[in-house]
Amino acid sequence: MGDAVSGVDVLMAHAARAKAGELVLDPSVAQDCANACTEAISSLEEISQSMTLRAVTPPLGDFTCGDDLSKLLTEVTQQFINRIDDHILCLKAIHDTVGAQVAESLTTDEQTSQALGRVTGEIAS
Repeated sequence: MGDAVSGVDVLMAHAARAKAGELVLDPSVAQDCANACTEAISSLEEISQSMTLRAVTPPLGDFTCGDDLSKLLTEVTQQFINRIDDHILCLKAIHDTVGAQVAESLTTDEQTSQALGRVTGEIAS
């Protein structure tokens, strides 16, 4: 089981390929995806922080069943937080993948603009 490649590992490999210029995406799709990832990451981080504040074992009385229920709720809350954190990690890997493509596109656009400016004597904004 230790040899299995996780989904996050695959996403990280794609991000590395994108940063190395080996993965080419449509610039408008990459920009839309990067924006969506940024919004989703922000939203999930807020939820994770909110749930973390509520992960304290609530007192549910001096009964055994109340104590058991309290521990169960705390455990489930922590599992929920862990899954959210996993999703955030995946979204960050996707963002890095498409973000590298967006950065490359912006760099190429800037270089093209400068080269055109040298030829025509005007730099477009």
